[in-house]
Amino acid sequence: MSIADPSPVPGIPALDQTERVILRAAEEEGGTGCPCDLLVVGDTTGALTAAALELVAEHPEARVLSWSTSRAETAALAAQLPEALADGRLVLPTGTEPAPLEEFAAGAEAHLVLARLPKSLAALEDLARRLAALAARSGRSDLTLIAGGRVKHMTRSQNDVLATAFAEVHGSRGLGKSRALLASEPRPDVEPAAPAADEVHVAVHGEERSLALRGVGGVFGGARADAGSLLLLGALDEALVAGEIPAERAVDLGCGNGLLTAYLAAAFPEAHVRGSDDDAEAVVSTRATLAASGLDRDGVEVSWEESLAQHADGSADLVLLNPPFHDGTAVDATLVQGLLDAAARVLRPGGQLWFVHNSHLRYRPELESRVGAVRQRARDRRFTVLSATR
Repeated sequence: MSIADPSPVPGIPALDQTERVILRAAEEEGGTGCPCDLLVVGDTTGALTAAALELVAEHPEARVLSWSTSRAETAALAAQLPEALADGRLVLPTGTEPAPLEEFAAGAEAHLVLARLPKSLAALEDLARRLAALAARSGRSDLTLIAGGRVKHMTRSQNDVLATAFAEVHGSRGLGKSRALLASEPRPDVEPAAPAADEVHVAVHGEERSLALRGVGGVFGGARADAGSLLLLGALDEALVAGEIPAERAVDLGCGNGLLTAYLAAAFPEAHVRGSDDDAEAVVSTRATLAASGLDRDGVEVSWEESLAQHADGSADLVLLNPPFHDGTAVDATLVQGLLDAAARVLRPGGQLWFVHNSHLRYRPELESRVGAVRQRARDRRFTVLSATR
């Protein structure tokens, strides 16, 4: 395969500059000259996975294992590359439970891992330590991570984080405004990255209660309570005290580190409560938050799913939603549309959606058209809380 002119795959975008620098470094590391598997991590578009399949195409016994924390991205890859998946050249996560990277790739004969640099240092440390554990489990002391990024977003701290799990870390040659970091010689006996830990005090039925928070890898917010969620919970608890919130079945859509799920479990001890997220790290974080807060009881579940796919229509009394509004560093208000549709679908007649958004955005018409009558419950300079009744 020519990196400058890869074979096009229908439905998959062309390689960007960062992906090209990753693949060039892989070639220079000898990743295409042996019948070895390739491991791809966090491919959001399918372009890196498709290119990796071409890199190993001349070795029929070689496979590409593509691992993502996102259910949606995994499903998209399966739809984009069905032939490679069917003939075993492509391996993807399966099942309804998150599979840790070191377990997913345990049987692979891979010595190269291709990835984009994660957005946070916590996510990078988690990845590096998981790969060191994979190397120890599989006996691959030659495992090398090639992680690319835009130069303007790269810092020396990324090298330092990789060095906690790899003995050798250096940069590749640049390609335009992108370059890659190469981490090799995994250190033995590296401990897994510990979840971030914190606590937050919130009102539950008008009385202050402490909730433990846990954040795994690159989960949004880490173990911190974000301001939008706190504004929503303050308004929700006031409505709960006023008797406005019946909830036999409550859902936290996009549960993140589990703050809203933990509140629901505490506030509605007899209700069925479910946290739901497309991101495996959010699922693991929410479960850890519930356990640390003493709220992992019967009737409280956390599901790894895209847009409430496992929920029946009209099955929820209450849905809480603090959605993502950023794609990378850019505001993208369209990211929430599918989540609003999912919330509207699962709400029963009379059920309520509680929704927090950036105050400079306008979502009242969206909620009215999808759900029903809307009330503003709280507002400050940064965030607005709305409720809509089905």
